[in-house]
Amino acid sequence: MNAAIKAGVALAVIVEVLSIIFAVAGLHQAGLVPGLILMVLFISLTIGCVFWVLNKTASEAGYGKQLMGAVVVGVVAGVLILIFSLINLNLIFQNYIEESNVAMIEAFEGMNMPEQALEAQIAKLESRTAMGESIKGMIGTFMTSVIIGAIIAIFKRKK
Repeated sequence: MNAAIKAGVALAVIVEVLSIIFAVAGLHQAGLVPGLILMVLFISLTIGCVFWVLNKTASEAGYGKQLMGAVVVGVVAGVLILIFSLINLNLIFQNYIEESNVAMIEAFEGMNMPEQALEAQIAKLESRTAMGESIKGMIGTFMTSVIIGAIIAIFKRKK
């Protein structure tokens, strides 16, 4: 198994383990900050995995191959994250979205937002689905991998 596939699988497994810990600990019910911290952690892990792959293959791959390595990390991790997320949200933590919505609505109400803005935020939250949230995770992982890979490959490549 090449480095990009290994990194993609490792990234997805780490994200899955952290997601389960987050849900079991009930942090999804603690408002906005824990979710933002988790998202920053996931982005940081993606950057780290892409950097590791591109650093490992830098001596033998030019820009195109390096970028393709980042794409492979993003595709592998993204697809696995989609699958794991759907399993989590549909089978294991079936009330996750509703519970997090309640916590986020309470947080938004505490911000003294204008009524119209609050209603818009609540409408967005209430339209969330397991599939939609899972797809967002997949796309976010893929896009982060490609963008970061495009930047890192400028510096970490065969010259």
